[in-house]
Parts: sequence; C-alpha cells; structure tokens
Amino acid sequence: MQQTSAARSGRSIDGRLRISHETVFADLRLAAMKREREPSSKAYRQDRFENTERAAKETIEAEQRARREKTKRLKELRLSKQSDKDPAPR
Repeated sequence: MQQTSAARSGRSIDGRLRISHETVFADLRLAAMKREREPSSKAYRQDRFENTERAAKETIEAEQRARREKTKRLKELRLSKQSDKDPAPR
C-alpha cells in the first residue's frame, strides 16, 4: 500500500499539520525538565523548618493535654463509682 504525499509530509488531507497528543506532552515534559528551578533561599528553608517544628510541638502538646484530661476524667469516674458503692457512714 502506497502512502499519499500528505501522509508522508505529516499533513492531513486538508493540508493541516498533524500533531499527536503524545508529541505535545513529550515536548511539555522536556520543557519542564529543561526549565531552571528557582533557587531555594536559606531563609525560606529555615522558615519552613521552623513552621514544621512549631506544628510538631503543638501536636505533641495537644496529645499530652488530651491524655491528661482523659486520665482526670477516668479518675473522677472511678472515684464517683467507688463512692456510690461505699455506704455513707451514719
């Protein structure tokens, strides 16, 4: 089977240039890989580190606070059940 001159030239029958989506995506990926990344400043990295540290510290403190409150509630519940069992002295 012979190819038409349009097929050989990469053009459609109406004369428009044919471009596959694979070619477009490959070109976009290549352009993204070649583009220089903006240098990360030391101040930005330090700020990000401090924010992460602060968030971690706040999370740990919140967990400790929740644990203390739970322990306190359980202790109060246990004491109230114990006082219900013990008859009041007369």
